[in-house]
Amino acid sequence: MTEVEAGDGARDCPERPRNRTLEELGFVFKPMVRWLDPRQLLDTSARVVLSGIFGTYADKRELQALMPTEIYDRSDHEELWLDYVADLGDGWDPTYSIASLLAAPTLEVASDERTYDTQRGRILVMGGDAVYPVPKRADYENRMLGPYRAALPCTHHRHPELFAVPGSHDWYDGLVNFTSVFCRQYWIGGWKTRQNRSHFALKLPHGWWLWGVDIQFGDYIDEAQIRYFTEVAEKHVARGDRIILCTARAPGTGGSQPHLYAERNLQYFQREIVAPSGAVLVLQVTSGRHHYAHYREPDGPRHHVNGGGGGAFLHPTHHLPDHLELETGEGPPLSYEQVATYPSVASSRRLRKRLLLLPLRNPAFAAFLGSVQVFLALMLGLHRDAANESLGMADLWEALWTSPTAVLLVLFMVVILGAMVRFAHDAPGLTRVLLGAAHSALQLASLAGLMIASSSLTAALGVHGIVSVIAFLGFLAVLGGLGGALGFAAYLWVTNCLGFHANEAYAPLRVKDFKHFVRMRIDHNGTLTVFPIGVDKVSRRWELCTEGPAHAPWFRPERGELDAKLVERPFEVGAEFRFR
Repeated sequence: MTEVEAGDGARDCPERPRNRTLEELGFVFKPMVRWLDPRQLLDTSARVVLSGIFGTYADKRELQALMPTEIYDRSDHEELWLDYVADLGDGWDPTYSIASLLAAPTLEVASDERTYDTQRGRILVMGGDAVYPVPKRADYENRMLGPYRAALPCTHHRHPELFAVPGSHDWYDGLVNFTSVFCRQYWIGGWKTRQNRSHFALKLPHGWWLWGVDIQFGDYIDEAQIRYFTEVAEKHVARGDRIILCTARAPGTGGSQPHLYAERNLQYFQREIVAPSGAVLVLQVTSGRHHYAHYREPDGPRHHVNGGGGGAFLHPTHHLPDHLELETGEGPPLSYEQVATYPSVASSRRLRKRLLLLPLRNPAFAAFLGSVQVFLALMLGLHRDAANESLGMADLWEALWTSPTAVLLVLFMVVILGAMVRFAHDAPGLTRVLLGAAHSALQLASLAGLMIASSSLTAALGVHGIVSVIAFLGFLAVLGGLGGALGFAAYLWVTNCLGFHANEAYAPLRVKDFKHFVRMRIDHNGTLTVFPIGVDKVSRRWELCTEGPAHAPWFRPERGELDAKLVERPFEVGAEFRFR
């Protein structure tokens, strides 16, 4: 069965909440993650390091090999609707906006003056990074489980199913909480989870398959998973079957090395497992980049769709190549051409202007930079000099070399240089070194200039003694925070114009809008049609619905319904490969 029948573990509908309290809702509303918050950076960085150290030695996928090879057969329908959503579980507004669209029984969307009636997916696939920034249990509850339960509290008679593959953020705790949420056959509102591994194979109608592959951090596909899909291919897949492959990494759209590993591993997967079975991989749906991008093989059946628009901050699209070349490991690379992106290139570039507001959108980051300026001024003893006269560049230079902490200050500058070179990870070779050197020079020049400006402002006030010290340090804290943040924003602006720092330039902007999911239909003829559905502007204000049927959503937008639309025309996949 595609859906869970009533009585098959069906749950009672929860009572509708009367207030927005934790006791009634079971979760709290969360804003978008502030990625430049120093505490957040330290926490996330520590988890990344620990997951990298221990991930290989505590790989839960190896333990999953002890479980029986289960195939989820959902092929007994003439027609089947599926939904795919990824990179969700961030702020309440975008996450719930998309969850409410996914939960609606029907959704009418239009493109080129034509209207399409779509149905809620009988199967919902979450394609990775179900929670941000780290997979704590509380974050799962507040940023993903809560919004989805509120959007679809329960369903009657038959219930849609939910399958998921983990992304890098889900892996930061070694899949501990991902396994608890998705691999225990629990309820998430009206959706029922069914899988017992972090990977799965779904048999769909008319010779279609959907395979969810877990590639950890993009490094490798484990041996247990290879055996699982090999067994599926050898015993259950027929020649001429068509496969939809879902992974939580976006090949070809990033500049880091793990993307290259992911490409090679997935091509190995296609060459060694899919091809010998006689099946055809016609659609690859990926996540990891928070935008929509559709590529198609010019002279072949394959489509590649990146669908990471479930609620996380927006990644730009203006840097995406018109053509992709994916290495196969043997023979010539596969060539793809760009068909559509969302948001548009013009909208993507326009959003970059918000970098000018970086200090206001990230006040904790600006406060941290201001604190660093004050700390360095105290180390140099500038607070004493600034109390007597306006400082110049010569005074700063003399203070540096006469300070008892001169060695530490020089070491600080070296660390800044190394950190900035490492930060420019998108750039290759010498370009990376030059960008890092330019960025570190910009930050150090900003430090010196703002110290001089703060002393000049203090001198202009005409105050003396302790008041002048307080005034100098106060000016330095404010100007240092604003100036340092704006300098950082200027670096990101310029380098993004050069094609670098797509992630670092847009993550601090925390753009809520331009979210999407991918809806698919297998019709009675066996044709797969893809409906990419987006919403340009998510709701910011929500009304609690205390009255209504038990299955109705708990919240609705205060100012009308969400304006869902097709981000490109629906397109058919694999129509030339009919099931025999």
